[in-house]
Amino acid sequence: MRYFGSVAFFRHLIILALLLMAVLSGKYLIDVFIRKEPSEIKKERVSDLQYDKKSLSESNGTPQNRPPSFSYQSAYSELYGAAGQERALQDGVVYLTFDDGPSKYTPAFLDLLKKQGVQATFFLVGINVQRYPSVARRIKSEGHAIGVHTYSHKYLQIYMNVDSYLKDFSMAEDAIYRATGDRCAIFRFPGGSINVFNSRIYGELTAEMLRRGFKFYDWNVSAGDAVKKTIKKNIIDNVANNVRRDQPNIVLMHDTSELSLASLEQIILRLKKENYIFKALGSEDRPITFTHIR
Repeated sequence: MRYFGSVAFFRHLIILALLLMAVLSGKYLIDVFIRKEPSEIKKERVSDLQYDKKSLSESNGTPQNRPPSFSYQSAYSELYGAAGQERALQDGVVYLTFDDGPSKYTPAFLDLLKKQGVQATFFLVGINVQRYPSVARRIKSEGHAIGVHTYSHKYLQIYMNVDSYLKDFSMAEDAIYRATGDRCAIFRFPGGSINVFNSRIYGELTAEMLRRGFKFYDWNVSAGDAVKKTIKKNIIDNVANNVRRDQPNIVLMHDTSELSLASLEQIILRLKKENYIFKALGSEDRPITFTHIR
């Protein structure tokens, strides 16, 4: 009996065609997924690859299953905060916070806050405190709160591991102490407590900072004043349209540009007109922090 042209031949031909279609469609789906994968996820995957390469190079290419080291807990023996007992932040209150200063613009921010009778919180970068120590002293003398925002503000460096963060933080805290005479009990992580740069260590890092008695503050309203090519109206609206009376409002801004300065007075006037009040953060205030979504 001839095989070519027989029923068995056509049955096998159909099976082969179905298998070929399955392989091709699977490849197509993979290609589509890769092409359409969100850029944020791609960046995180690239970041993971970079960390993996680094860990392999440090171990000479041999994966090692070592227990976690907590040797950093005995380092920096003087690095302890004095955060007090917590009290709830007040609903309907605006807590203006300024990151990355002091800068050449900070004195003008202080002039404006004084004119409007507003107290705020400044999370200072240590290297900038060394450049403008008199500005840091003025922030303190005018009754504003001061917190640490690291020394270098270099994400890849400070978030390499917990010890790297502690070393940088200690330098920043010392710089603020030398300028103002005060130790800090509050701080803000660059990028917030959860970000793409600290994704591997954020749990361990935040636990260690809390163990040392420091309290960190994220935010729930962002002015977006650090966004490239933004405009004054957007900054004002980002704040004024997102503060709420049924929650405490920790507002993220930066005292590092003329645009932020130009927006600040309108923000304050608009919120005062709506009967919001302003306060500085204190070490006894219960923080607003980001939540990790799994």
